[in-house]
Amino acid sequence: MDFNLSDEQQMLRDAASRFVREQYAFEARRRWAAAAGWSPERWAQYADMGWLGLSIPEEFGGLGCGFIETAIVAEELGRGLALEPFIGCAVLAARLIERADAPAFAARRGELLQAIAAGTRRVALAHSEAASRFELDRSNAVARAEGSGFVLDGVKMMAPAAEGADQLIVSARLEGEADIALFLVPRDATTLHSYPLIDGTRAADVELRSVFVAAEARLSSPGSGLALLEEGLDRAALAQVAEALGCMEAVLEMTSDYLKTRQQFGQAIGKFQALQHRMAEMFVEVQETRSILYRGIAHLEGAPAARRQAVSAAKVMLGSAGRFVGAQGIQLHGGIGVTDEYPIGHYYKRLLVLEKLYGDSDWHLGRFIEARKEAA
Repeated sequence: MDFNLSDEQQMLRDAASRFVREQYAFEARRRWAAAAGWSPERWAQYADMGWLGLSIPEEFGGLGCGFIETAIVAEELGRGLALEPFIGCAVLAARLIERADAPAFAARRGELLQAIAAGTRRVALAHSEAASRFELDRSNAVARAEGSGFVLDGVKMMAPAAEGADQLIVSARLEGEADIALFLVPRDATTLHSYPLIDGTRAADVELRSVFVAAEARLSSPGSGLALLEEGLDRAALAQVAEALGCMEAVLEMTSDYLKTRQQFGQAIGKFQALQHRMAEMFVEVQETRSILYRGIAHLEGAPAARRQAVSAAKVMLGSAGRFVGAQGIQLHGGIGVTDEYPIGHYYKRLLVLEKLYGDSDWHLGRFIEARKEAA
């Protein structure tokens, strides 16, 4: 695998980096978080720059790029603590729609993907439940066939960005069967209980009370729903690692600058050897995260067992490295690091949320062990 960026990829990184510097000021982010939890204006800019269509095939209005381009943008958005659901919509939902294999859904695929790429349609996944504990095959939501479609009942917990979505992809168990199926449901047909997460983004619990959807709203064919969901979530989880890498790099740079300017005993505190050792340890954690991200990208299109192993290893690294780098950044800043007006603490909160979404460190460690056994 060539780790060097092509000219086009470097241009993409430069454009994303410039956008974060010029358009995503920290004070503006705080205002957006306190209001809707994201910025519709910035979302429109994502679409104008082509980011929402990076992974969408050209035939459906996207750019048809590989995952590396997605990781580049996710990393830069992590540096800016972006609130918009780039991963949840443009990576996860777009992938589920693109790979949906139910024959009746095929006619809707192109229109949906084109709308996502254009920024005019936002789609979020509602899958987790109170007792699921990240296990994809545990679903108490039920879909029963009725007339020309299905009726859905159940409750989904902590669906990221569901409040701002136009449609939801909902997982449910077909009545009388063991199969998990995916359905596209209008958000207005559900009851949402929205709330802010600790990092300023928003999630919602989703109630489905006898919600009827037509047959063509089913994304997955019989027997394929679980595999479709797992593959999409693995891509989203790896994109989260890229976002977390951007957060950690920002923490490292911000802390380094602070140690060079903060004076104590007549000199910059960055000259104290003990603090230099702390910075060195933070640097190592950041570089290890980048290395394991590259490993995940290399195995993303491989066999399912190898993909699970690589993605879960990256998520475990995200958890340990993110907590260490974020906590050290706060501690090295001292008292100012715990104030809401200073960004360093917000990076730590974002890293904590990224560790929990799409499977926390403990769950991914268990899956990594099982994947190792399966690959052996």
